[in-house]
Amino acid sequence: MAFGSDRSANFVIAAKDAATGPIGNVGKAMGKLKGAAGTAFKAIGAAALAAGAALVAFAANAVMAAAEDEKQTIRLNAALKARGYQMDALSPKIEEQIKAMARLGFTDDQVRSGLEVGSRFFKNQNNLLKANAVAANISAATGKDLASVMMALGKGAQGSTRGLLALGIEVEKGAKLKDILRAADEKYLGVAEEVANSTSGKFAAAQIRFNEAIETFGSKLLPVVNEALAFLTETLLPAFEGLMEELGPVVGDLVDNYVRPLVDSIGELFSIFSNGEGSINILTLALAPLQFALEAMKVVIDGIVFGLKLIGIGKGSDPARELQKAADDAGYGGGSYINPMNRGGGTPTSLTTNTNLYLDSRVVAQSTNTYLGSQTNAATGSRTSGR
Repeated sequence: MAFGSDRSANFVIAAKDAATGPIGNVGKAMGKLKGAAGTAFKAIGAAALAAGAALVAFAANAVMAAAEDEKQTIRLNAALKARGYQMDALSPKIEEQIKAMARLGFTDDQVRSGLEVGSRFFKNQNNLLKANAVAANISAATGKDLASVMMALGKGAQGSTRGLLALGIEVEKGAKLKDILRAADEKYLGVAEEVANSTSGKFAAAQIRFNEAIETFGSKLLPVVNEALAFLTETLLPAFEGLMEELGPVVGDLVDNYVRPLVDSIGELFSIFSNGEGSINILTLALAPLQFALEAMKVVIDGIVFGLKLIGIGKGSDPARELQKAADDAGYGGGSYINPMNRGGGTPTSLTTNTNLYLDSRVVAQSTNTYLGSQTNAATGSRTSGR
C-alpha cells in the first residue's frame, strides 16, 4: 500500500510537471488574447467614433443638399407663378421630368434652370415640358448647357434661328415650335439615347440617383432642423441679444475706465523709449543690470589680486619682484650667477657664486660660495672654505 502511494505521489508530481508547461502556455496565450482583445476593442471603439462622425457629416451634408434643393424649388415656383403657370398641376410633372432626365445625366437644378428659361418663351405647360425634354436630348448629344439650348429653342420659336443653326438645326423661316422640336429630335434623339446607354451615361445617371436619395434623406430631417432653427432664432438668439444689451454698459465702463487708460499708459511708456531727442535708449536700459554686475565682478577680482600681491603671492608682489630680479640677474629662472667682489680696484678680492633653487617661481633654497676669501654661506647651512 505504501509502495502504491509512492507511485501515486510520483504520478501526481510527474503529471503536474508535465502540465505546468502547457498551462503556462495557455496563460500566456490568454494574456496575448486579452491584449489582442483590448486592441480589437480599442480599434472597434475608434471605428465606432469615426463611423459616428461620418454619420453626422453625412446627415449634415444631406440636410444642406435638401435645403438647397428646397431653395431652388421655391425660386422656380415663384418665377413660374409670376408667368401665369398653375403650380398645383405643374409641380408633379416637374418632379416626373426631373426623374426621367436623370437618365441622361441631368441634375434637378439643371432641369429647373431649363424650365425657368423656357417659361420666358412658352406659356403653355405642355410646350414648356416638351421643349425642355428636347433641349435635354440636344444637350446630352452636344455637351451644351441645358439652359442655353432652351434659350435657342425659345428664340427659334419666336423667329430668331441663329441659335438653332449654331446647334445644327435647320428649319424654314417662320417654323412653329413643333417643327423645331421634330427637327431637333430627328437629329439628336438617337445620339442622346446612345449617350444614356453608354458606361459614362449610366455612371452619371447612377450618381444623380444617389444624390437624389441623399436629398430625400435630408428632406426627412428638415422638419427637425427647422424646429431647432426656430428655437435658435426665436428663443436663444433673443436671450443672447438681451444678455448683450445688459452687458453693454458694463463692458463700456470697463473699456472706458480700465482698458483705454491702460493702453494710453503703455503708449506713453513706449514713447519714452523712442529714438527721439532726450529719450531713453531701451537697449541701454535693458543692459544696465548686466553692466552693473560686470563692474561689481571687476571690483571683486581687483580686490583679490591686490590682496594676493599684498601677502606676497603671485606675480607682481614685492617678494616676487625681488626673486624675479635675482633670476633676471642670473639670466634665467634658477641656476647660478657670479658676482666678483672688487673693493678699491685692482684685482678682485674675492669671487662669489650664488645658486638659487626655484619651485613654482619661488626660491626654496639658496647657496652662496665665496672663493679667494674666507667665508661661505648657504641658506641650507654655512661652511668655511678657502683656497
